[in-house]
Amino acid sequence: MMHRFYKNEFFNFETIRILGTTRYGGAEVGEVLEAVGETKENDPESWYRAWSKKSTMVEAIAEEAQRHGHRDAARMAFLRASNYTRASAYMMIGDKPLTSDARVVPILKNSVQLFQRALNLTNAVVHQLQIPWDESLKLPAYLYLPPSSCRVPGKIPLVINFIGADSIQEEIFYMFPAAGPDLGYAVLTLEGPGQGLTLHEHNVPFRADWETILQKTLEHLSHWIEESPALDLDLDRIAVAGASLGGLFAMRSAAEPRVRACIAIDPLYDLWDFATMHVSPTFLGLWGRGWIPDCAVDAAISLATWFSFQMKWEIATSSRFLGTSSPSETLRAMKRFTLREKDGTSYLTRVKCPVFVTGAGNSLYLDLSRHTGMVAKNLSESQRTVWISTTPGDGSLQAKMGALGLCNQRAFMFLDKAFGIDRRD
Repeated sequence: MMHRFYKNEFFNFETIRILGTTRYGGAEVGEVLEAVGETKENDPESWYRAWSKKSTMVEAIAEEAQRHGHRDAARMAFLRASNYTRASAYMMIGDKPLTSDARVVPILKNSVQLFQRALNLTNAVVHQLQIPWDESLKLPAYLYLPPSSCRVPGKIPLVINFIGADSIQEEIFYMFPAAGPDLGYAVLTLEGPGQGLTLHEHNVPFRADWETILQKTLEHLSHWIEESPALDLDLDRIAVAGASLGGLFAMRSAAEPRVRACIAIDPLYDLWDFATMHVSPTFLGLWGRGWIPDCAVDAAISLATWFSFQMKWEIATSSRFLGTSSPSETLRAMKRFTLREKDGTSYLTRVKCPVFVTGAGNSLYLDLSRHTGMVAKNLSESQRTVWISTTPGDGSLQAKMGALGLCNQRAFMFLDKAFGIDRRD
């Protein structure tokens, strides 16, 4: 049995999500406990106040440490302040379709600034990149490089770590960027359409063909490496990785021939299947056949959100990143985000590289058989490495929250094998 911070599953999981970053410096246990004590069950405004208060307090700790020349203490406190700042905005939703809460953009910008203040105090080499998307927009990215003492033989292998539906790349630092460089890997994160400030500030929604984001990224990296050969990046050893919806993005990207390995942590197989776990399949079936009009779907879902903040948040957040203005539009848009082909086959038949796919037995959101199970079913036995977790310590919570260290260990062991890296004496 697992200890619970709240009766509410949603608030409980999001607290574990923050606490789980303690392993890599994103939280302090006592600070999390204090914030929990100041948050009321099912009250998003109390969540905001508690985490905003905590981020302000920890930023002051960072400033104090920096004034006294304690660089490492300041760096760690800036990391925590950034993470708590991000968390403070997490429950916020806009008051009308296609908008964010007015507080979200300034809060996320502050989280980014605090994170970058932490980076300025590290001895690691981190490049901030701007990946061209179109004439008016560039995608922000970080490239984390390994220290020379941690290099593996040959050029530096690269992991491109996509984020998912509801995060920013500064939080994804606690996934693969926190561990990869010390194992000799370069790790690149970026915010694509529908993510972070690309969404909330520039109003650019998700794209279902995430492979186009990978292509733009590789094109930019190739030009940059030509101009900066000292980077010594190995574009013949590229892996893509992601968790939850980011796992679906990684698997779509893995069809690119230049990708040599894929990591899909507790991924979605089909976003529509996620929807059918939250809305009656019978109701959706009648709607899909035209027997129930859009207005009835919109009214039924809107009514349900009055009784569940989690559902209200899920509908509003999904509508925001999909760029839709009603629940029925959102449901239709979800059908585009899938690994199913129109002819009934699987997109995964295009993927030729080895794939590490995991499942979370206690996921708040996903049914194992419908997502991880479908991924495994559509990969060959020799191609797939599957890890199913059944307890929290073994990674049974969605996206391996609460078990990030173990997740990194197993993911990079998989990559070592895929890239022929032998660390044994």
